[in-house]
Amino acid sequence: MLRVIDNLVVREILTGIRKRGIDPASFRKGISDIGRYMAYEFADTLRWRNVDVETPLGIASGVEITDRSRIVVLSILRASLPFTEGVMRVFPEAEQGIVGACRSDDPPFNVSVDYLRVPELDGKVMVIADPMLATGNTIMGILEALEAHGTPERTVLFNVISSRPGIERILEMDMEVYTCSVEDELNDRGYIVPGLGDAGDLAFGRPSE
Repeated sequence: MLRVIDNLVVREILTGIRKRGIDPASFRKGISDIGRYMAYEFADTLRWRNVDVETPLGIASGVEITDRSRIVVLSILRASLPFTEGVMRVFPEAEQGIVGACRSDDPPFNVSVDYLRVPELDGKVMVIADPMLATGNTIMGILEALEAHGTPERTVLFNVISSRPGIERILEMDMEVYTCSVEDELNDRGYIVPGLGDAGDLAFGRPSE
Protein backbone atom coordinates (compact mmCIF):
# COMPACT_ATOMS: atom_id res chain seq x y z
CA MET A 1 0.00 0.00 0.00
CA LEU A 2 1.35 3.40 -1.00
CA ARG A 3 0.01 6.63 0.49
CA VAL A 4 1.33 9.95 -0.82
CA ILE A 5 0.72 12.77 1.66
CA ASP A 6 -0.28 15.74 -0.51
CA ASN A 7 -1.57 18.05 2.22
CA LEU A 8 -0.89 21.66 1.14
CA VAL A 9 0.98 22.51 4.34
CA VAL A 10 3.21 19.43 3.96
CA ARG A 11 3.93 20.34 0.35
CA GLU A 12 4.96 23.84 1.46
CA ILE A 13 7.26 22.45 4.17
CA LEU A 14 8.81 20.02 1.68
CA THR A 15 9.45 22.90 -0.72
CA GLY A 16 11.27 24.77 2.04
CA ILE A 17 13.55 21.94 3.15
CA ARG A 18 14.61 21.22 -0.44
CA LYS A 19 16.18 24.67 -0.89
CA ARG A 20 19.93 24.75 -1.33
CA GLY A 21 21.67 26.40 1.63
CA ILE A 22 18.99 25.71 4.25
CA ASP A 23 20.44 25.88 7.78
CA PRO A 24 20.40 22.74 9.97
CA ALA A 25 17.91 24.09 12.52
CA SER A 26 15.35 24.94 9.82
CA PHE A 27 15.89 21.59 8.13
CA ARG A 28 15.41 19.66 11.37
CA LYS A 29 12.24 21.59 12.18
CA GLY A 30 10.82 20.94 8.71
CA ILE A 31 11.59 17.22 8.87
CA SER A 32 10.06 17.01 12.37
CA ASP A 33 6.91 18.83 11.24
CA ILE A 34 6.49 16.43 8.31
CA GLY A 35 6.85 13.48 10.69
CA ARG A 36 4.07 14.90 12.83
CA TYR A 37 1.71 15.48 9.89
CA MET A 38 2.47 12.02 8.51
CA ALA A 39 1.67 10.46 11.88
CA TYR A 40 -1.70 12.25 11.91
CA GLU A 41 -2.53 10.76 8.49
CA PHE A 42 -1.41 7.30 9.62
CA ALA A 43 -3.49 7.52 12.81
CA ASP A 44 -6.67 7.20 10.75
CA THR A 45 -5.71 3.56 10.02
CA LEU A 46 -5.36 2.51 13.67
CA ARG A 47 -7.87 0.61 15.76
CA TRP A 48 -10.12 2.69 18.00
CA ARG A 49 -13.25 2.43 20.12
CA ASN A 50 -16.09 4.67 21.18
CA VAL A 51 -15.94 6.08 24.69
CA ASP A 52 -18.00 8.46 26.78
CA VAL A 53 -16.36 11.32 28.65
CA GLU A 54 -17.79 13.46 31.40
CA THR A 55 -17.58 17.20 30.69
CA PRO A 56 -18.37 19.97 33.20
CA LEU A 57 -21.88 20.09 31.71
CA GLY A 58 -22.74 16.52 30.78
CA ILE A 59 -21.65 13.40 28.90
CA ALA A 60 -20.03 13.57 25.46
CA SER A 61 -19.24 10.78 23.01
CA GLY A 62 -15.61 10.42 21.98
CA VAL A 63 -12.99 7.97 20.76
CA GLU A 64 -9.90 6.21 22.11
CA ILE A 65 -7.12 4.86 19.87
CA THR A 66 -6.61 1.34 21.19
CA ASP A 67 -3.51 0.65 19.06
CA ARG A 68 -1.37 3.27 20.83
CA SER A 69 0.22 0.73 23.16
CA ARG A 70 1.19 -1.54 20.24
CA ILE A 71 3.16 1.04 18.22
CA VAL A 72 6.93 0.71 17.90
CA VAL A 73 8.77 3.53 16.12
CA LEU A 74 12.22 2.74 14.74
CA SER A 75 14.80 5.50 14.20
CA ILE A 76 17.58 4.94 11.68
CA LEU A 77 20.70 6.81 12.72
CA ARG A 78 21.31 9.57 12.13
CA ALA A 79 19.08 11.18 9.51
CA SER A 80 15.77 10.02 10.96
CA LEU A 81 16.18 11.47 14.46
CA PRO A 82 14.26 14.74 13.82
CA PHE A 83 11.76 12.85 11.66
CA THR A 84 11.09 10.41 14.49
CA GLU A 85 10.76 13.29 16.96
CA GLY A 86 7.74 14.53 15.00
CA VAL A 87 6.16 11.07 14.93
CA MET A 88 6.64 10.61 18.67
CA ARG A 89 4.83 13.87 19.40
CA VAL A 90 1.69 12.21 18.08
CA PHE A 91 2.38 8.80 19.68
CA PRO A 92 4.25 9.58 22.93
CA GLU A 93 3.25 6.20 24.37
CA ALA A 94 4.99 4.31 21.57
CA GLU A 95 7.98 2.11 22.23
CA GLN A 96 11.08 3.13 20.33
CA GLY A 97 13.95 1.27 18.71
CA ILE A 98 17.29 2.48 17.36
CA VAL A 99 19.01 1.13 14.26
CA GLY A 100 22.48 2.03 13.05
CA ALA A 101 22.88 1.20 9.36
CA CYS A 102 25.59 2.27 6.92
CA ARG A 103 25.30 2.20 3.14
CA SER A 104 28.46 2.06 1.03
CA ASP A 105 29.13 4.98 -1.33
CA ASP A 106 29.70 2.80 -4.38
CA PRO A 107 27.40 0.45 -6.35
CA PRO A 108 25.83 -1.89 -5.51
CA PHE A 109 25.46 0.22 -2.30
CA ASN A 110 25.72 -2.64 0.17
CA VAL A 111 24.36 -2.04 3.66
CA SER A 112 25.71 -3.09 7.04
CA VAL A 113 23.56 -2.93 10.18
CA ASP A 114 26.04 -2.12 12.95
CA TYR A 115 23.71 -1.30 15.86
CA LEU A 116 20.25 -2.65 16.69
CA ARG A 117 18.28 -2.07 19.90
CA VAL A 118 14.58 -2.78 19.50
CA PRO A 119 11.74 -4.07 21.69
CA GLU A 120 9.91 -7.32 21.02
CA LEU A 121 8.03 -6.91 17.73
CA ASP A 122 5.53 -9.79 17.76
CA GLY A 123 2.03 -8.47 17.08
CA LYS A 124 3.16 -4.84 17.09
CA VAL A 125 2.53 -1.97 14.68
CA MET A 126 6.09 -1.24 13.56
CA VAL A 127 6.79 2.16 12.01
CA ILE A 128 10.22 2.60 10.40
CA ALA A 129 11.01 6.29 9.97
CA ASP A 130 13.65 7.10 7.33
CA PRO A 131 13.54 10.42 5.44
CA MET A 132 14.84 9.07 2.13
CA LEU A 133 13.99 5.84 0.29
CA ALA A 134 16.49 5.63 -2.55
CA THR A 135 17.70 2.17 -3.65
CA GLY A 136 15.79 0.41 -0.88
CA ASN A 137 18.97 -1.42 0.22
CA THR A 138 18.97 0.14 3.70
CA ILE A 139 15.39 -0.87 4.45
CA MET A 140 15.91 -4.38 3.11
CA GLY A 141 19.01 -4.81 5.27
CA ILE A 142 17.18 -3.54 8.35
CA LEU A 143 14.19 -5.82 7.76
CA GLU A 144 16.53 -8.80 7.55
CA ALA A 145 18.22 -7.81 10.82
CA LEU A 146 14.83 -7.40 12.53
CA GLU A 147 13.64 -10.92 11.74
CA ALA A 148 15.13 -12.26 14.98
CA HIS A 149 13.04 -9.83 17.06
CA GLY A 150 9.55 -11.03 16.19
CA THR A 151 6.87 -10.64 13.54
CA PRO A 152 4.93 -7.36 13.59
CA GLU A 153 1.25 -7.34 12.71
CA ARG A 154 1.90 -4.32 10.49
CA THR A 155 5.14 -2.99 9.01
CA VAL A 156 4.90 0.66 7.98
CA LEU A 157 7.57 2.82 6.33
CA PHE A 158 7.53 6.60 6.69
CA ASN A 159 9.59 8.54 4.11
CA VAL A 160 9.78 12.17 3.16
CA ILE A 161 10.96 11.50 -0.40
CA SER A 162 11.00 8.14 -2.19
CA SER A 163 12.44 6.99 -5.48
CA ARG A 164 10.21 5.06 -7.83
CA PRO A 165 12.67 2.12 -8.04
CA GLY A 166 12.84 1.99 -4.25
CA ILE A 167 9.06 2.13 -3.88
CA GLU A 168 8.55 -0.66 -6.42
CA ARG A 169 11.02 -2.84 -4.56
CA ILE A 170 9.51 -2.22 -1.12
CA LEU A 171 5.92 -2.71 -2.27
CA GLU A 172 6.84 -6.27 -3.26
CA MET A 173 7.04 -6.87 0.49
CA ASP A 174 4.00 -6.87 2.78
CA MET A 175 4.58 -3.24 3.76
CA GLU A 176 2.69 0.03 3.90
CA VAL A 177 4.55 3.12 2.65
CA TYR A 178 3.78 6.75 3.49
CA THR A 179 5.72 9.39 1.59
CA CYS A 180 5.42 13.00 0.44
CA SER A 181 6.93 12.63 -3.03
CA VAL A 182 7.81 9.83 -5.45
CA GLU A 183 10.63 10.74 -7.85
CA ASP A 184 11.88 8.80 -10.85
CA GLU A 185 15.64 9.29 -10.95
CA LEU A 186 18.60 7.95 -8.96
CA ASN A 187 22.05 9.29 -9.80
CA ASP A 188 25.26 7.24 -9.95
CA ARG A 189 25.81 7.82 -6.21
CA GLY A 190 22.42 6.33 -5.37
CA TYR A 191 20.86 9.69 -4.45
CA ILE A 192 17.31 10.69 -5.40
CA VAL A 193 17.08 13.42 -8.08
CA PRO A 194 15.94 16.14 -7.55
CA GLY A 195 15.48 14.96 -3.93
CA LEU A 196 17.03 17.22 -1.32
CA GLY A 197 20.56 15.88 -0.81
CA ASP A 198 21.96 14.01 2.18
CA ALA A 199 19.36 14.33 4.96
CA GLY A 200 21.82 13.42 7.71
CA ASP A 201 24.35 16.06 6.64
CA LEU A 202 21.64 18.68 6.24
CA ALA A 203 20.29 17.99 9.73
CA PHE A 204 23.54 17.63 11.65
CA GLY A 205 26.41 18.82 9.46
CA ARG A 206 28.92 16.86 7.41
CA PRO A 207 30.87 14.39 9.59
CA SER A 208 34.66 14.52 9.75
CA GLU A 209 36.55 11.89 7.81
